[in-house]
Amino acid sequence: MMWNVEVVNEMDRLRREMDSLFSNYGRSRVATTYPLVNVYDGKDAIVVTAELPGMTKDKVSISFTDGLLSIKGRLEPSRVATGMTPIRQERSEGDFDKTLRIPTKVEPDKIGATFVNGILTITMPKAEEAKPKTIAIQAQ
Repeated sequence: MMWNVEVVNEMDRLRREMDSLFSNYGRSRVATTYPLVNVYDGKDAIVVTAELPGMTKDKVSISFTDGLLSIKGRLEPSRVATGMTPIRQERSEGDFDKTLRIPTKVEPDKIGATFVNGILTITMPKAEEAKPKTIAIQAQ
């Protein structure tokens, strides 16, 4: 069976439209964009940093369950803009919940976090079995 070029092009266009339509289904805009995070893989630990400008540690909660790290909090509306109509608004407001899958086995009881100058740093020590091993070569 020979496909007509117009039919193939139309099917491809419909596929792109469906992909676009459902690409963010079930996700809120804030949850997927805020906070901005970096994840680093070190020899002994996974380190996650999150930008949380203007927030304090008591406004943020962190949990780790079944390989998923969740960072939740609430961005309060700017007090400067109270009673004003936004002309341009790039900074998010309201509740956020960012969840990351951590692909390496870690020691959940040893996870620690610090919050300095709006940067949240979460250190997740790797489990012994996840750390790289050096194999000694035996001479014969």
